[in-house]
Amino acid sequence: MTEIVAIIMVFGMIIVVGIAPIVGAVLVARYFARSIRRKNELKAEIYSKALEKGVELPKDLFASEPKVKNPLRAFTKGVIWTSAGLGFALAVIISCIVGQQNAYYIAAFGAFPLMIGGGYFAIYFMGKKRQDEQAQ
Repeated sequence: MTEIVAIIMVFGMIIVVGIAPIVGAVLVARYFARSIRRKNELKAEIYSKALEKGVELPKDLFASEPKVKNPLRAFTKGVIWTSAGLGFALAVIISCIVGQQNAYYIAAFGAFPLMIGGGYFAIYFMGKKRQDEQAQ
């Protein structure tokens, strides 16, 4: 009897673990779809009420505001990615010194986050230069 219960529990856990991410993704997608639909319904309601009253709406009423780019955000990401790349490479190099052979090849993988961080620094400095030019 306990073997049957154990087998049922194991298969139940496998099913739950396999289905849970799918259910979670479906719920998140449903939430976003409902919020988008609700937003569109509110826009349509505003438009129809304005038509009923004969009020002309401005053309840019439903236009979204442009996002303001903050170069400091790119600097922060650059610091994080560069630190991650250097930390990864340093950890592997230390393991080489301790005695692990062939770890230098693995240290090269630290170049990926290091280069991403460098890219974010470039974005920061170019954005800062552009803001300085626009301010003058």
